[in-house]
Amino acid sequence: MFLKPKKIIFKSLIKHVNIKDLKPRQINNNQEFVDKLKNNINKYGLLCPLVVDKDNNLLDGHHRYWAMKNFCSETLAYVVRDNDMDKFLSKLNSYIWFDQKDTLNGNK
Repeated sequence: MFLKPKKIIFKSLIKHVNIKDLKPRQINNNQEFVDKLKNNINKYGLLCPLVVDKDNNLLDGHHRYWAMKNFCSETLAYVVRDNDMDKFLSKLNSYIWFDQKDTLNGNK
């Protein structure tokens, strides 16, 4: 199943990725949060793209990755070429997520 993020700000940085090709770097995840995200993604869709480098190392979106990896085979991800862009997109995704958090929890 292909899962398209709803909030794509920089279309020039987006590429199509296979979930199985991504290389997560974070191994300790909050499983309760992952389970909650999985329910939200199933109900509302993926809000923000994952962030990867040119070698498909996952830089941002580890909880989203673990939440969707068992039911999603493909998605779109931002591809970054330097550390500053990685940090910027990670912050941007956080702001978008927190802005939509009440909606995702059914409070708006």
